[in-house]
Parts: sequence; structure tokens; C-alpha cells
Amino acid sequence: MNDPLYLAADLARRFEGLRLQPYVCPAGYWTIGYGNRALADGTAVGPHTKAITETDANEMLMATMASLQEKLRNMIIVPLSAGKEAALLDFQFNLGTEALRGSTLRKLLNAALYVQAGAQLKLWNHIHKDGHLVASPGLTARRKAEWLLWSGAKVADALSEAPPPNPTDRLNAAELGRLKESS
Repeated sequence: MNDPLYLAADLARRFEGLRLQPYVCPAGYWTIGYGNRALADGTAVGPHTKAITETDANEMLMATMASLQEKLRNMIIVPLSAGKEAALLDFQFNLGTEALRGSTLRKLLNAALYVQAGAQLKLWNHIHKDGHLVASPGLTARRKAEWLLWSGAKVADALSEAPPPNPTDRLNAAELGRLKESS
């Protein structure tokens, strides 16, 4: 399938992993499903949000991607291939619409400087840790996967950059949730 929504959703599923219970993501937000911060009805996810099903998670992800696609198409004025649009949708899903709107990536892209814009993807791989910006291996892999899609690679090649979901992370997240609820 060459639909940008499905390509981006495949990337998000692989990098976000599926969690049917609410959890705190590495950025500190309550999240559920494949990294959604709100439920289908718009309610913010919190520690007392009820569990969802995998079907719910997929529906929320696709609805979020469709909403992001509309915003993306309103801020990008040049033609995009399916791979480029999918890469931007995953980037936007991960970092937010405002991060993309204010980025050098968008400015270069709207000037039709596709190569330079694509190179910008790889720069967004840092997290704040102890007051410093440090490269995150997970974000580095995600940005590389987006860049591969941007560059015309097949989605399977881009997905090969994603580490397989770590079941220990799910156990740790579940334990963290139990500790927060009991405190």
C-alpha cells in the first residue's frame, strides 16, 4: 500500500509500540494505544483512563493521522510523494504540529529544497536529560526510518530501522502505573 496515512501509521506502530493501559511516555505525557495523548472522544489520557482494545488503538491512531494530514497539507505548499508525506506525518505525530510548523525543515521544503529538508529530519533526535540535550538511540532510529521513506525506500526497509518492541518496557511501564496509582 502506498497511502501516506497507512505508511505513517505503520512507522508509528513500530516505534511507539502498543499499550492498552495508560502509561507515561518518555516525554512525560499520559498516553495510550500507539502513543495517543487523547481518546477518540478528545478526552485527555490520564492515570485513571480505562483500558482500550487493539481495535480502539488502531482507530485512534488512524483518526489522529488523518487529522495531522489535514494540518500538514495546509502548511506544505509543494508536492509530496507518498513517502515524503508519510515521513512528515510520523515526524508530526511524534513531535507535534507546532514543532513541524516552526522548523527549518518546513521552510526548506516550502522553498522546494527537498534534499536539504530531508536532511533536517535526522537533526531531531535529541531529548532533554539532566538539563542537557542528548542523542536518543530510539529517536535516531526513528528519524533514520523517516528519512528512508523520504528518500523513496520501501516501508519494509524503513521499518527495519525500528527496534522490536521490548516486552520489559511494557512490564516496567505497568509497574510504574501501579506505583503511581497506589501513591
